[in-house]
Amino acid sequence: MDNKISPLSTEFLYELYATALRQDHLCSIVSQHMRSEYLPDRSFQRIQKVIASHYHTYKHTPSYAILSQTFHDDVDALELIDTFREYDEGQSIEVMTDMLESYIKGVRLQKVYVEVGKLYNDNQQEKAEDVLRKYAEWVAGFTLKSSSFVNVAETFMERYEANKRREFEEEQSGAAKVIRFYIPFLDALNGGRNLRGQLTCFLASTGVGKSHIAKWIGVRANIDDNLNVLHFQLEGSEEEALNAYSGGLISKNAYYYEKGKIHDAEMKHYQKMIESYGGSIVVRSYPRFNAQVSTLDIKNGISEYRKLEGHSPDIVIIDSMDLLTDATRRNWGAEHERAKRIAVANDLKDLAADEKVWMVVTYQSTIEDRDWLNNESNVLTEYNCSEAKGLARPCTHLISLNQSSSERKENVMRLHIAKSRFFKKGATIKIATDYDNEVFYDSQRTDSLMME
Repeated sequence: MDNKISPLSTEFLYELYATALRQDHLCSIVSQHMRSEYLPDRSFQRIQKVIASHYHTYKHTPSYAILSQTFHDDVDALELIDTFREYDEGQSIEVMTDMLESYIKGVRLQKVYVEVGKLYNDNQQEKAEDVLRKYAEWVAGFTLKSSSFVNVAETFMERYEANKRREFEEEQSGAAKVIRFYIPFLDALNGGRNLRGQLTCFLASTGVGKSHIAKWIGVRANIDDNLNVLHFQLEGSEEEALNAYSGGLISKNAYYYEKGKIHDAEMKHYQKMIESYGGSIVVRSYPRFNAQVSTLDIKNGISEYRKLEGHSPDIVIIDSMDLLTDATRRNWGAEHERAKRIAVANDLKDLAADEKVWMVVTYQSTIEDRDWLNNESNVLTEYNCSEAKGLARPCTHLISLNQSSSERKENVMRLHIAKSRFFKKGATIKIATDYDNEVFYDSQRTDSLMME
């Protein structure tokens, strides 16, 4: 968002409604507090009335499709709705709420000045002073911010009913469920808990399979649950990521796809199979040369995806988080690397909550002591996260991939739950992989391992 935009400008209203149309909380504020007389023209007023009515009835924001259908015969309103879409740049709810508060105060102040001027011209000084006094009293008590202090007992039933409504609305909203890691052991522990708004980090040393597990989640989410995946590729080439995903979708080594060594008849079969999948995978890559990619780029990338695809992603994958800097793009310096990594993780945690996506990231462990790694009683934890010992704190899950040299030859590894906010941590399980066919979790061989 352009920081120079005035709260009283039309551009602010474009950004306000763009944000309200993707954030239920801001939509509820706009529905409750924005009056027709605060808006500049009839098109704004008509759209505001429909948004407020829809939110009052369904308790969530209307989609662009619903608004377009409602105003199909109103060219001016349709043009304004398209403008909202163009101004959606992932603005902060907090910033928009603060600016809306300033906007309402400013609009009312303008009306007060007009009224007071007329009263003074009519020699009605007392009435003019009364109008100013009432405005000052109203301003002193008006805020759109929620109280920082919440009485647990007094809000006990209110919050419980709000929780029930939220769960019901999520079920009725039609939003796809995001509840699986696509590894049965982890899925059983998660127990169907919603992963939207959560940050999951997979930690591994070089060559173990961080990128493999990230793409495995993307592929299975697309195939099994018809979810929309947005993948940010920060290491390796775009072509490498696209080829790996293509191989994963057909469970065939990416080499054959990359070199064009798949028979035509097979490709026709694969093409039909891929067309039957209900989800999608979109890759956004960044050049590595002289690039400083920040969490703000990730936020803007999600907004750009939403504009192009017409919907938000369900899962956002970042490979790899240690190549990101935080939203300030500050030059941290080597001595502040720990603070930088924690700032990045905090940004991504907040972004997951704001965008209602499952944020999946990979992270490179610093320990490369082969003797330590070859000891199969050792597992990576948050203490193997470079300088960022506090990196695990913002994460909902920190899961490490552990593999000795002998395990690598056997295509097996150990997954260790170093941290989980909602299920017990500390468990370790051995799984089998099949990277030759772009399969991270080989279910048949893993079942055999468990029987041994």
